[in-house]
Amino acid sequence: MRTRRAAAAIACSLLAAALAVGAAGAGDFTARGAVSRVVDGDTLDVVLASGKRERVRLIGIDAPERGACGATGATSAARRLAQGKAVVLRGDATQATRDRYGRLLAYIWLPGGKDLGFQLLAGGHARVYVYDRPFRRLRAYWSVEAGARGTGVRACAAARAAPPRPRTAVARAGGGRCRTGYSPCLPVVGDLDCADIGFTVRVTGSDPYRLDGDGDGLGCE
Repeated sequence: MRTRRAAAAIACSLLAAALAVGAAGAGDFTARGAVSRVVDGDTLDVVLASGKRERVRLIGIDAPERGACGATGATSAARRLAQGKAVVLRGDATQATRDRYGRLLAYIWLPGGKDLGFQLLAGGHARVYVYDRPFRRLRAYWSVEAGARGTGVRACAAARAAPPRPRTAVARAGGGRCRTGYSPCLPVVGDLDCADIGFTVRVTGSDPYRLDGDGDGLGCE
């Protein structure tokens, strides 16, 4: 009897420990599969090696919704890069395992070790998106977004904006000094608005020019 009780106690302890570990790093997982369908620029259907089908929402990017400017290009780019490919899904311990719609949250790594989200940002087909808290690859994503080509979401934003002033002209207006809280450099002047700037800036501080109206860390999107 004592042996059975001891075994049961050990089993309970192990189960409790396993559940605690799972809760602490719930979003940290790796799985293999193949992309069966590209829904849009940031959502794909994947058939896992086990045969289970999962809808996957890419961590860290946001592509235009269907019908919005740039949506067709984003979907086409994701399809070209990932459709039918064998991929590796990697979760992120800083994020949940699933979003509120039940989609699996993951980075999708393509053959050759390329990150699909990173590639879409590099092509200008998506923007960096932080939900709730920063993700592990945020610094790399910000870096590639800053150097992205002027296509896709950037081209759409430019089409909606007033004709931009050249960056050099904006910088000269402040005598070469930079206002803290922005990247790239913005001049130290009385005030600036997005019509004066004409390009997207990263807001890293207090936003004295009030460029980041939606509080997502990017001004003049």
